[in-house]
Amino acid sequence: MKKPIYLDYSATTPVDPRVAERLCAFLTTNGEFGNPASRSHAYGWHAEQAVEQARADVAALVNADSKEIIWTSGATESDNLAIK
Repeated sequence: MKKPIYLDYSATTPVDPRVAERLCAFLTTNGEFGNPASRSHAYGWHAEQAVEQARADVAALVNADSKEIIWTSGATESDNLAIK
């Protein structure tokens, strides 16, 4: 049977296996977890560095400056930011 074409990307989106592998390192207790907004300890510092590296990686992919890459909590926040 042929695999169906998935069209509900607004609900969930598959990620590249390399992305999933890297993300998993931040989701386990023996990994590199931490709150990037918590700047008072090493876990937060490391997480912030990872976020900034991801920002730089995305910027390089779309030929942008890393200051142009903004993370939001979802579509509504992104839409509101774009409108402003």
